[in-house]
Amino acid sequence: MKKLLAIVGAIGLTGTAATTVVSCGTTDTFDIIFIPSNNATEVINTVKPLEGKLQAEMKARAEERGETFTKKVKISTSTNYEAAGSTLAAGKADLAFLPVGTYNKNKGTLKEDGTYDKLGILLESSRDAYSVEAGMPDGPITQSDSLKYAKNYNELLDISEEENITKEQIREKYLDTKEKSTYYRSYVYVNNKLLEKQGIDISSIQDDSYEETLRKLILPDAKGDEAKGTVNFAVSKSKTSSAGTIYPLMWLKNVAKFNDQQVKYIYTNSKKQENYPSAAEVVSNSESVAVGFSDIRYEIKDEAASIKAFKNTSVIGMTDKIINDGIMYSRKRVNDDKVIKDLRDSFKDLISKEENKEIFNVYNHADYIGPEGEQAPIEWETALDKEITVTSVEAEKIEALIKDL
Repeated sequence: MKKLLAIVGAIGLTGTAATTVVSCGTTDTFDIIFIPSNNATEVINTVKPLEGKLQAEMKARAEERGETFTKKVKISTSTNYEAAGSTLAAGKADLAFLPVGTYNKNKGTLKEDGTYDKLGILLESSRDAYSVEAGMPDGPITQSDSLKYAKNYNELLDISEEENITKEQIREKYLDTKEKSTYYRSYVYVNNKLLEKQGIDISSIQDDSYEETLRKLILPDAKGDEAKGTVNFAVSKSKTSSAGTIYPLMWLKNVAKFNDQQVKYIYTNSKKQENYPSAAEVVSNSESVAVGFSDIRYEIKDEAASIKAFKNTSVIGMTDKIINDGIMYSRKRVNDDKVIKDLRDSFKDLISKEENKEIFNVYNHADYIGPEGEQAPIEWETALDKEITVTSVEAEKIEALIKDL
């Protein structure tokens, strides 16, 4: 019971409080980690209200069944995904908002029940769908589809003649708020002046010249299998970032057809992105390349700078599907089924309220998905774990390739 009490109290939102104390772990706080894809100070200021809101939810749910939730919810930011994943796996935090790549790397050893011993999946996020991706085939993206849908996206967002358009109006062009998606993709953004300098017109590229065009753009001084010279590419400073590093490198290998040594060379010599808004500003204002989920240009806070980025850059490729990130929990600290259910219900309730949209928009989360109806929680977790494991095979090859770089 002492352990249960610790869990509920720490989460603040995780358990209910009354006669019995619900708890996770042994600390007085329920610790949640965010990893800023935007400015860290802005992120913490935006998500700070979640502390009190989650704590109130958890307390109320505990009280409904005659228990108490006494922990104080505390939110902090981590420097990168790797640090957050290892902190959660070590039991030094209760929850973390993580991409599946980081979760997969830190989840631990497979147990007999099909779950893993260090981390669990509390909820999977869903996002508003992207209209341009409707009809895209499942499976690994081909050269033809990467080019086709990049062209379609550029055409959809051609605002060169629109002088008074706003950020929100641009967003409405590509976002389908009526449909939800359980995956996203990383897009490759290129400064238009760099394209002009290299004589590249994306709209006129044909399937049979796409690979050659990409290789000329990204590694212009190299011929054939050479790995040398200028690199026009960027990745996240986090090695396990799905949209910032792993999937863009997979795209280099599988679509642009760079060999392993070239991919390693490009990674080593690429610019390292601090966060998505700054990456979008850099590619907008310099002859460079950036990567990130669609659409990082919208993430620039300044209205004029964001619109400028949409006008100054184009998309030249798209990666494979990436399973949506989610809220992961430490099995060392969150191990009471009632607390886990309360957390799931609390987050789903909080994200459904308009007043909380700004909090969850930090990660573009529109809703959360968890066990439904009569489905056993362990059945839901193991099914998603299997999907993550299968889709992570290629990603793990990239992680191994750059591990020691």
